Amino acid sequence: MKLKILVFDPDLGLRELLKVYLAGQGHEVSAFQDVTACPLYRNLKDEKCRCTKEKPCADAILVDIRMPHLNAIDFLKLQRQRGCKALDANKAVMSASMTKTIETAIAEFGCHHIKKPFHLEEIKNWVNGCKARLAARPQ
Repeated sequence: MKLKILVFDPDLGLRELLKVYLAGQGHEVSAFQDVTACPLYRNLKDEKCRCTKEKPCADAILVDIRMPHLNAIDFLKLQRQRGCKALDANKAVMSASMTKTIETAIAEFGCHHIKKPFHLEEIKNWVNGCKARLAARPQ
């Protein structure tokens, strides 16, 4: 199953590594240095996400905790408020300094956390979990 994956990370090297790795696994990957590239963020005048349940803008989202303009927790809040159609369980927050507070906030959104530095095998396992959740989702 080919996933559409969005990667948000201000670090160019990590962003490119994830993009190349995930594309090499057969996925469609778009990578951005800031969450303001998300259509949901760009349409701040709109109150709702325009994606349909059948066609969310992404099947999986990877975001670094510290982003310019909006941190990952606030980004997740905005997505929830606007009705983002991507599954919460298919969103992961990456952080080199994962505190219990951050970990709890991520868990409250039903998202996964990935502590940096990580092995690419962890990313692969998370993506495989995303595929399984999408396959199990009622049509």
